[in-house]
Amino acid sequence: MWEFFASDVGKVALGGLIATTGSLILFALGWIKESRLSSKKQKIEAQHLGIRLVLVLDKLVADCYNAVHDPLFTDEQGYSHSAVPNPEFTLPEGGDYRALPTQLMYDIMSMPNRLNAIKEGMESVGEQSSPPDYEEYYQYRDENLSKLGLRAIGQIESLCKTYKIPPPERPKYYAPKEDLISKLERMEEIDRTRAKFSGAVTPPVQQ
Repeated sequence: MWEFFASDVGKVALGGLIATTGSLILFALGWIKESRLSSKKQKIEAQHLGIRLVLVLDKLVADCYNAVHDPLFTDEQGYSHSAVPNPEFTLPEGGDYRALPTQLMYDIMSMPNRLNAIKEGMESVGEQSSPPDYEEYYQYRDENLSKLGLRAIGQIESLCKTYKIPPPERPKYYAPKEDLISKLERMEEIDRTRAKFSGAVTPPVQQ
């Protein structure tokens, strides 16, 4: 074999082999570099989308919190009305949601539909509620917006953990997670008390 590479033909073949091997090495190094850059870019874009989602979800949490703590007001006829509007929620545009973990992607992308379903339910319950307090309507509103706010908080926690994002800063005495959980527990206790006096059995509120 060495005699072959020592010959003129062998030298040409060896030169070609070296050139080909060098080209392959350069191609492999370029591919690895490009792959790493692409992966890094995808991670940065996913983190950027995660940050944007944390911001809009935190706004939804605040809107749910405010709606649940609606002070209401009474008109001249004695009818109750909302003082705080119902939440609105729109997902950020332009992000590649496929970068999110599958379950989290589904949960977040379904949030606008969840909110719309709650609003449709509110309209239906509102038509059947008893004036002037419309207690059934506001109970339905408080329960379902509390659950939606807690779901949004869970998504924020998942995004922060997945993409190493600092959790939203909250002012003192503003603890929406604990407060919304407490709200649902109080509603459950009220339902149990009513069921006790009416003789009915009321299932616990699902969080």
